[in-house]
Amino acid sequence: MAFIVATSTGFPPHYYSQEVLATALRKYCLAMELDFDLDTIDRFFTNVKINGRYFTLPLDSFFDPPGITQVAHEVITKCLNVIETTVTNLLCKADIAPQDISQLTATTLVAATPGLDARLINRIPFSPDIKRMALTGVGCMGGAFGLARIADYLKGHPTESSVLFAMEPSSGLWQGSLQRDLFYMMKRLPEDPGVYSDIIMTIVTAALFGDGAASVLMVGEDHPLAQPGQPRIVDSRSIILPNTVHLMGMDLVDTGTRNILRPEVADYVKVALHKTIDPLLADHNLSTDKITRWIVHPGGPKIIKAVQEEFGLEEQALQGSWDALAEVGNISSSTVLYILDKSLAGEQPPAGSYGLLLAMGPGFSQEAILLQW
Repeated sequence: MAFIVATSTGFPPHYYSQEVLATALRKYCLAMELDFDLDTIDRFFTNVKINGRYFTLPLDSFFDPPGITQVAHEVITKCLNVIETTVTNLLCKADIAPQDISQLTATTLVAATPGLDARLINRIPFSPDIKRMALTGVGCMGGAFGLARIADYLKGHPTESSVLFAMEPSSGLWQGSLQRDLFYMMKRLPEDPGVYSDIIMTIVTAALFGDGAASVLMVGEDHPLAQPGQPRIVDSRSIILPNTVHLMGMDLVDTGTRNILRPEVADYVKVALHKTIDPLLADHNLSTDKITRWIVHPGGPKIIKAVQEEFGLEEQALQGSWDALAEVGNISSSTVLYILDKSLAGEQPPAGSYGLLLAMGPGFSQEAILLQW
């Protein structure tokens, strides 16, 4: 088994209320004389139940965005600043030296070669022979995916320790891609009504995603930091539904980068839930009524409600997901780790209690983790 010893989260300095972000988008459409019902922007920005979000780069240049090269450079540097602080705080909390970490795992959509994990080693004095694992292309599922893969690793290396960090600069789309994409599609709309659904999808994703980092320290069962009372990963399950790659992801388009989040996702969530969770619980002779703590990625209100309805949960069971969505929005792979951090900071369940950690991502795929205290 793998033990979760400590967690930490961190955020960039810029925080914008949902009203400020919606207003910026409306003003852009007015300035560009785009013929579109701007009340649609306010409606979707309200419907996602988010109060505000952190941005890696400020909105100061929203009407005159910098070039792609400058944005890419600033994103890498500023993400590393947040990651460095978050991981340093994690190591301090656990009172472990960087040199004593055996393995480092990173999950992010930041396009950087060398990756953020290699760059972090030049800032934090990990051992130069540390084993690294870089996870890419898993999007919002990255936090859960990383925990599960590290747990697999620690089963074979029970005396070792591992650090996972996640960081997603989703707000980078506001540095030109979002503006160009909406301008292009809204100008085409009169001649091509078929782009309307893509416009709505672009507005919804602009309303949902924010930035944030999270990190987790895990150890094998024979490591000195493995102690009673800590949550341990008992087991995990993965599922990927065939022919669903179009539902979620991030595409390169002529105007830059576009977030993909099709409205059918909530339906596929319900299908995948049982394919993932039912066999996981069955293998341990458990049922959902034995789960005392639910740590679920809040992809959006529809996703949370789908999980709640499918398992007949009381709303309080997923309050952590609702709170995270309101406080920071969907911060992609970091979100479920943010909820885990909040959960571990509060009162812990009785010894022997079970929890489920769940996230979904492109593919369409899901990762479920069975925890026990």
